[in-house]
Amino acid sequence: MNAPITPDEKIKPKQAELAGLGHNNPPPFSQEKLAGFVERVTEFMKANKAWLDLKQIETDDHAEKATDMIAGLRGLYKEVDTARKAEKKPHDDAGKAVQAAYTPQLDKLKTAADKLKPLIASYIDKKAKAEEEKKRKEEAEAREKARLAEEAAKKAEEENDVGALVEAEAAKKAAEKEAKKASAPVKKSVGSATGAGRTISTRKSRHAVVENPLQVFMYYRDHPDVIDVLTRLATADVRAKDVDETKIPGISIAEKVSAA
Repeated sequence: MNAPITPDEKIKPKQAELAGLGHNNPPPFSQEKLAGFVERVTEFMKANKAWLDLKQIETDDHAEKATDMIAGLRGLYKEVDTARKAEKKPHDDAGKAVQAAYTPQLDKLKTAADKLKPLIASYIDKKAKAEEEKKRKEEAEAREKARLAEEAAKKAEEENDVGALVEAEAAKKAAEKEAKKASAPVKKSVGSATGAGRTISTRKSRHAVVENPLQVFMYYRDHPDVIDVLTRLATADVRAKDVDETKIPGISIAEKVSAA
């Protein structure tokens, strides 16, 4: 069928206006061919509106005409899609050629970086552990200095030795400052030798490892995503010819009628 069919009369074709595409550059496809499709699609859309305005089909005549209308829509869809694929193919082929030329080089660079990063991460971790051990010792020493200074301050206060008290309190504050500095997190990164590269640092990420699927399922059983997955799996089995749907527990079968 080459033209749309309305419930009562044929829609007269109307020339569709097509805006110029590409401006000063050559269009990437045939504008003339697209203009022809736009005109035909516009005819079908107007005819389809007439059908939808009916709200419902009540006669065999209309049902048969509507069947032809759907056949026409599908036929034109196939024509437009075939033309689209034909117009698109040269661009796809060119894109594939570009990908084939550049992708191997990108893969080499990415793989090289991925191979090198673990070496840097290992060095950063080793250096951080050594620094953390050093700072632990420094913090312990500073805490001990603060403890001794506090004892000296108490003794000075008991003996009414103001000079010794002031010195002890100052020593305690200094020791506490040292301890705080030593307890600060260790910087886990390495900079660029030339200044051209960005700093690389390590980071920890966490992820779950499912060890008991049933327990995990019971925990998440009411989550919408879990319901979606279960619905998809059950629907696939219900539609499968070799599955006995009566053996699937906890479901009911819903049927939806649609024109094929």
